[in-house]
Amino acid sequence: MATTTNYSWTTPDDTDLVKDGAAAIRTLGSSADTTVKNLNPGTTAGDIDYYTSSTAKARVAIGTAGQVLKVNAGGTAPEWGTTADQTPLTTKGDLFTFDTADARLGVGANGTVLTADSAETTGLKWAAAAGGGKILQVISAELDTQAISSTSTYADTGLTATITPTSATSTILVISNCAIGKDTGNTGVSLRLLRGATTIKEFAKRSASDGGSGENFVGTFSHSYIDSPATTSATTYKVQFASYNNTARVYVSSDFGGVKEKSTILLMEIGA
Repeated sequence: MATTTNYSWTTPDDTDLVKDGAAAIRTLGSSADTTVKNLNPGTTAGDIDYYTSSTAKARVAIGTAGQVLKVNAGGTAPEWGTTADQTPLTTKGDLFTFDTADARLGVGANGTVLTADSAETTGLKWAAAAGGGKILQVISAELDTQAISSTSTYADTGLTATITPTSATSTILVISNCAIGKDTGNTGVSLRLLRGATTIKEFAKRSASDGGSGENFVGTFSHSYIDSPATTSATTYKVQFASYNNTARVYVSSDFGGVKEKSTILLMEIGA
């Protein structure tokens, strides 16, 4: 007997006798019923049908709450699984990222920020927050012992402070306040700022000079300077002084008439 093209259902031949028609119809109907059932194998609400071949289907029973549909390990059929099967995340705060496959970026330390970095396999990393413009640390010192000089050769005042930068790209703001004056003679106070043994700024040449030979206490001479030491090693700043005319005495942290005036220095590290 003849068969159909797609599912090979048996049908009567053109030459079959009419008396065999009922049997032929039953045979065809049974074949159609079987085929339709095979194409709809689901039995329960939520079932999913999938093809196992070009003409056959199978049933995946409905999953449980929270499951997700995925392809089985053999790559041949769908199946239900948990979200844990689909993600590399393991810890609170992890990030789902990618290199050549799904990947995990573990949660960063407190205060760190997510940063793009092409050198990393996922292109991302946790890094310390940029400190641009922020004051990272402050160091201060004071001098309440009077320093005296009557020579134009610079000498230490004793006003000094040391800071250890947290980054080589930081700048250091140096603020000095020197209580200065002169004794007899027509002179003035010369002041300069040093980093270690290097002079970085001469900020007073003849301060407190009044053109006369008497005492002249001018109070506090203030100065600020922004330095870029480019180091993370301990760095010392200090103020030196001298008598401009190399004859009369000058003072820092002056003590006139028993009234002492303190001098101060302040170092502030500013993030790049």
